[in-house]
Amino acid sequence: MASEFWTRDVLEGSLKAAAARFFEWYRSEFFALFPPKTAAWLSDRGDRELILRAGERELWLVDARGAPAWSLSVDEIAASSLEEALSRRGVTRKTAKIGLEIDGSAFFVRRFDIPAVAASNLPRLLIADIERKTPFRLSDVIYGHATAKHPVSPDKLSVSLWILRRDMAVRAIENSGLAMTDLAFVRPSGLSPMAGPAPVIVLEATSESSHLFRNVAIGLCAATALLAALGVGATLWRQSATNEELDAKIQEMSARAAKVRQIADRASAESRLLSVLRNARRTGPLFADLWEETARLLPDGAYVTDLRITEPRANERALELVGFADSAVGLPALFEKSPFFSDAGLTAAITPDAHEKKEGFSLAARIRQPNVTAAK
Repeated sequence: MASEFWTRDVLEGSLKAAAARFFEWYRSEFFALFPPKTAAWLSDRGDRELILRAGERELWLVDARGAPAWSLSVDEIAASSLEEALSRRGVTRKTAKIGLEIDGSAFFVRRFDIPAVAASNLPRLLIADIERKTPFRLSDVIYGHATAKHPVSPDKLSVSLWILRRDMAVRAIENSGLAMTDLAFVRPSGLSPMAGPAPVIVLEATSESSHLFRNVAIGLCAATALLAALGVGATLWRQSATNEELDAKIQEMSARAAKVRQIADRASAESRLLSVLRNARRTGPLFADLWEETARLLPDGAYVTDLRITEPRANERALELVGFADSAVGLPALFEKSPFFSDAGLTAAITPDAHEKKEGFSLAARIRQPNVTAAK
């Protein structure tokens, strides 16, 4: 019994009904946050158009092409209410627009032309035209308008003002169980194709509804555009900073490359110098070697005042010495024994120098070639 009580009365009874009521309340409160059109779009139902023809007692639901789908009689409305009658057909009152169709002959029509640039002032022009050029008071009529391009003047608009007395509309719905506040629009019917376009006169109150949703949407769009602009600006700034950083690195690397080039040029010059020295080494002894060998060969009592390396013939070098020695006669023999020299001999007579107390000499010797030096 306890299990049956919990199943029948609690789970399937109270809790189920409470959950249904909570869901219905939550759904209605959620959609109440949005404007009616947005709520209809979110609920994926859209506005349903119900048409009441003047003098009739049935509301007809029409589809997008204007074809009738089903009807709602005045008796069904009177039995409960308009909201409940519509809900039984799967339509909510918030998404149902009720319109009144009245024969076009009941309307008073005025046609006039205005400049195209005055289109923004048309609502005030219509009110002024009704008050000044018709016998009606504005509070006693329902009016709407239709505009079209002027057939002759492209800078003008042709305006047709459709005026309906309010009491005629009240009489047209008096047997339908509806009130004027239930109507969303009025439109003429039974017009010939030659009559031109006819307006749909909107009767819904233009109450100052909250623009929070619109303002939030505009704010989000503006924030999106601002963020996009900031993103583009940040990207351009990063690219500029990256380019500047790359330019600085390129300049730094260019400076380093210039230094490396200088070092490479210096190394190349030193390499060429070494190559020249190596070639000179291969072609014969260097000046330092000849100087060292000459210093080694000369005895302690001799010194040189002039030392020259000459080329008496092509591919031949000679060493010429001028100086003083205790005994100059044996100097050529000393140079003949050297591996660097050959054909050594005095080139001038030995002259005693009383001041130096030595013998002045002039000596010349041929510098041996490397193969000769290597052979010895």
